Amino acid sequence: GLIISVFLSLLLAKTMIAPIQDLTRAAEKVAGGDFTGKVDNESKDEIGVLTRTFNDMAVQLEDTLSDLKKSEQMRREFVASVKSYAETLEGEPEMPEETRQRFLGVILNESDRMTKIVQDLLTLSRFDAGSIEFSFDYFSFEKSVKDVYNATRMEAQAHGHEFSLELEIPLPKIRGDKARVEQVLMNMVSNAIKYTKDGGRISMTAGWKDSEVWCTVKDNGIGIPQEDAAKVFDRFYRVDKARSRESGGTGLGLSIAHEIVVRHGGRIDLQSRLGKGTRITVWLPVEGPKDA
Repeated sequence: GLIISVFLSLLLAKTMIAPIQDLTRAAEKVAGGDFTGKVDNESKDEIGVLTRTFNDMAVQLEDTLSDLKKSEQMRREFVASVKSYAETLEGEPEMPEETRQRFLGVILNESDRMTKIVQDLLTLSRFDAGSIEFSFDYFSFEKSVKDVYNATRMEAQAHGHEFSLELEIPLPKIRGDKARVEQVLMNMVSNAIKYTKDGGRISMTAGWKDSEVWCTVKDNGIGIPQEDAAKVFDRFYRVDKARSRESGGTGLGLSIAHEIVVRHGGRIDLQSRLGKGTRITVWLPVEGPKDA
């Protein structure tokens, strides 16, 4: 009986200690900056729960570190750009006035872009922390679509775009945060205007089916390579950095839009072909998210 007891004790100890040792080794790797090691443990006990929690934490830490690196890269780009133009202005006092004004304009534009980056980062940080409160109530989705169209029509016309709106009326009222939903629609249209060459075509359509409303913005702009289309909702992702900088893009607008749509229990999809244009559609449940 004593031998059996000792054997069972050793077996039990090994069963409990082995996963803890695996967690310890994985934690040491994470502390060293290696997030690739995932601990496998599908048990339902406390050790299994701890293992899965650790794996989730490692993924979140890796994502956070990646965002920080991308943020630092954007900061360096901003500083390098502003410093370069400022040094040129300082070093060439005889610079033509037209060139001087153009350089000052670039510095101001870069400053505005950095301000927007900081604001977008704060918004995403609040999303991650769960500190953004949504005000869910019933509102006219049809009116919101029309308001966004009217608010962006002059900007589209300034670029010579043919901008149309088509609605499957009547559209039902939906339950959601009106300001946030309009923010998503505004982002969709603004991107279409930015990334479509002057004199292009942009259409905005909306309708509803079953228990969802939808809105699509389609353009014949520069488009996105197929391999990049799935990444456009990633934070800081910019298909063309030079063009994004020129248009004031931060690589965060679609990430914020995606967060808002998900919090509403909806989904957002983007289809694009390089040189052919982009089509982006958002679906929102009429009754809003179940946990609102």
